[in-house]
Amino acid sequence: MKRFVRILDSVSEWSGRVVCWLVLVFTLTLGWEIVMRYVFNAPTKWAFDTSYMLGGTYFWLGVGYTSLKKGHVRIDIFYRKFSRRAQALIDVCLTLLFFFPLWGILLYRLIPYVYLSWITQERSMQGYWMPVLYPFKTVMPVGAALLLLQGVADFLRSLCVLVGRGEERA
Repeated sequence: MKRFVRILDSVSEWSGRVVCWLVLVFTLTLGWEIVMRYVFNAPTKWAFDTSYMLGGTYFWLGVGYTSLKKGHVRIDIFYRKFSRRAQALIDVCLTLLFFFPLWGILLYRLIPYVYLSWITQERSMQGYWMPVLYPFKTVMPVGAALLLLQGVADFLRSLCVLVGRGEERA
């Protein structure tokens, strides 16, 4: 099981390393727009749409990596004082009660939403150049799936601690 957890962790690690390059693309896009708008007084047609699509892609594809690195907000006033085994019990229960149902339902609901976007070849009506949206919308279920995979890894890790086969230290 530890090998399986390591494989899931490596998927999150790999996706995070790939997605981090979007920050560079995002920065270059916004930098280009700033120069064009304020230096040459010639704003681009595509910068706004491109920036929210890149920002959203960065967010969606980075959630699994953020979970791997324990970067999501956690209110742990009491949690951190518990033993690792008690923490594992809380993690297992709350993951089963909230995490898997919430993200599973979201993924289930995103698939027809994205499918409809593809078959209608949906375009944005916000920008007057009307960029395609369906590739961007495809990122949403992919990101949810990456987060669910990392959730499975974290759940199994906590389960191992709970049954006495994992690390006792946090």
